[in-house]
Amino acid sequence: PPVPISAHRPLAGIRVLDLTRVLAGPYCSMILGDMGADVIKVERPGGGDETRQWGPPFAAEDSVYFLSVNRNKRSVCLDFGQPAGADLVRRLSRRCDVLLENFVPGKLAKRGLDFASLSAQNPGLIYCSISGFGQSGPWRRRAGYDVAAAAIGGFLGITGEPDGPPVRAGVAVTDLSTGLYALSAILAALYRRRTAESLGEVGRGCWIDANLLDTQVATMSHVAASFLHTGQEPSRWGTGHANLAPYQAFDTSDRRQLILGAGNDRQFGVLCRRLGAPHLATDPRFLSNRLRVANRTSLIPLIQALVRARPLADWLATLEGSDLPYGPVNTVAEALASPPVADPASGLLVTCEHPAAGRVTAPGPAVRFDGRRGEVTRPPPRLGEHTDEVLGELLDCGCEELLELRRGKVIA
Repeated sequence: PPVPISAHRPLAGIRVLDLTRVLAGPYCSMILGDMGADVIKVERPGGGDETRQWGPPFAAEDSVYFLSVNRNKRSVCLDFGQPAGADLVRRLSRRCDVLLENFVPGKLAKRGLDFASLSAQNPGLIYCSISGFGQSGPWRRRAGYDVAAAAIGGFLGITGEPDGPPVRAGVAVTDLSTGLYALSAILAALYRRRTAESLGEVGRGCWIDANLLDTQVATMSHVAASFLHTGQEPSRWGTGHANLAPYQAFDTSDRRQLILGAGNDRQFGVLCRRLGAPHLATDPRFLSNRLRVANRTSLIPLIQALVRARPLADWLATLEGSDLPYGPVNTVAEALASPPVADPASGLLVTCEHPAAGRVTAPGPAVRFDGRRGEVTRPPPRLGEHTDEVLGELLDCGCEELLELRRGKVIA
């Protein structure tokens, strides 16, 4: 029966065949699942998605890493390196709206699972390829890893303390950003297909090329644009900002850190008053952001001396109600316990019952539709948990066929 579409499940009725593993692809497909799509995760027999073993910590047989990006999916365990397994993928793709894959470019074409082959059987298929360096060009066969793309794309070069070495971000920002770019492209392709159908035209799919390096360069944004305009190599600024001053972390008297900044001249005046130093707002060296940036080596020590005189809690109370950019530099525990996050009514932390691990909690959907976040209707799947269910439901595989496939080690 058709799945009812609701405001917080706008993709109900959309089916996604997910051949991805690790992070960028699974993160994208998880959000599609959060929005109501039926996501079928295809995994290899004998281990599945390699992140199942990326621990500790583990919850039962799977890593928490895997559990964090694979909710709202069904797991089918099959070997499409075998002809019979590749045929199952082809048959499944005919029943799907979207296919996601993140294999080295050209690998799936050898099995007849590339866009040209599958779209010939399903013209409406939206086929999204996620790779390290794109589907064409001299680096297309390089494996894609977040830290490599971040390094090659310049992100590591601008991250870290001014007098220190490059620093990797604490989460895989390039992977996650690529997943989000892929998500937005898939949604646009679904909209284009639906629009064509509403006009009585053939709703055709397309081939989406999302890759880590393109994402990294695109998200360098104003930093890359500044270099292209001036030719000056950007610096590392730690928690600071190349174009604003003050805009960074400051030490408090209790050895905590407070992010504090001013985004414009009016805010700088507010900040000076809250700091108890209104004279700084009229100091000729600091009258405009341009001057404050030019004279940051004089300004920052003055503000640091003021902030270091009082503990963090005092400053948070003093800054309450202002429109300034400010906040504590929290640990992960403090961030998850903060009122906007920990409040059960927010729904940002979601808990589901996993068949082996019990109660599993993780950050949930980041956006709301009409005040509601997407629902967690399925916990992260166990390896091959839904193989028989999916093949029976979508391909009408009966017991004899499933038994034969298992004997041939095509499915597990």
